[in-house]
Amino acid sequence: MSETILELKNIHKSFGTNSIHRGINLTLKKGESLGLLGGSGTGKSVLLRSIIGLERIDQGEILFHGERFDHLKETLLTPYRIKISYSFQSGALFDSVNVFENIAYPLFEHTRFSYQQIKDKVAEMLKLIDLPGREHVMPSDLSGGMQKRVGMARAMILNPEVVLYDEPTAGLDPANTLNVIALMQRFKNQGLASIFVTHDIPSALSLCDRIVVLHEGKIIFNDTPEKFEKSDDPIVNKFNLSSKD
Repeated sequence: MSETILELKNIHKSFGTNSIHRGINLTLKKGESLGLLGGSGTGKSVLLRSIIGLERIDQGEILFHGERFDHLKETLLTPYRIKISYSFQSGALFDSVNVFENIAYPLFEHTRFSYQQIKDKVAEMLKLIDLPGREHVMPSDLSGGMQKRVGMARAMILNPEVVLYDEPTAGLDPANTLNVIALMQRFKNQGLASIFVTHDIPSALSLCDRIVVLHEGKIIFNDTPEKFEKSDDPIVNKFNLSSKD
């Protein structure tokens, strides 16, 4: 059985009187891809942000390889953020610097690699995302799909064990969606574990080993894509129907 690398225990999170998470329990195993579904406002992205400390949970525990880290000060979270990377919905590129500097940023910040080593690693990553030779292009000269792939490359450049994908296909046309999902599959094939927050049900079904559905602050479904498609739960069925529209 695969090793559990990330574990969420009894997670509660509220914003004022608005209760978002009401006891979330979830595990992620090494190399596993987990699709996280739920209606708008159910706290899917909040859960990702809570995992890496961009939001602080009100109650519960978050563990990486059995070590709790949710309670740590901001300055002590860096080692965990290197191993658990976040791929932002927009790509979140720095507009004022080129593709090379965007992807290389984590290497300059967190390693002692030489400039040549960093150049080589960025070039290798650009080949992986099918954008070879684009080091000197500015983000504004890239399509939306390309920007997302560059953002994903930056999230992967430090070889994390887990990546948190926040709606990576949102706003993309079908061709770019296929490119992004193909890239995610490549990372998965390299042994990367992931949590994939999305409204794109077909993509989740094609990529993920497990599907998790959030509803009213709790997990109401957590099983394989096959069982998701066969579920007779009326709430789960709403997602199934939406994938067949």
